Amino acid sequence: MSEPKPYQYDFSGSCAPGNTSGWNNTFSFGIFQWLPKKRRGLKRGKVIKRIKGLCSEVEEVKKRAQDYCDKLNKKEEGV
Repeated sequence: MSEPKPYQYDFSGSCAPGNTSGWNNTFSFGIFQWLPKKRRGLKRGKVIKRIKGLCSEVEEVKKRAQDYCDKLNKKEEGV
């Protein structure tokens, strides 16, 4: 996504897999909304939903997260 706008939905995957070894073979992307700060700029809002998936299917999970954000953003715009 390019430069975020106020109240736009986005996702973050700080726990997206880079290493698939270990006991955990799933991960999630958190869906959140960009909110204006009191003075200037934007901050991340609370995570409203998690899109979960297998570590072996990162691109598929990323696409689902992006589709979900697009749906929310269209709803927000009134489209």
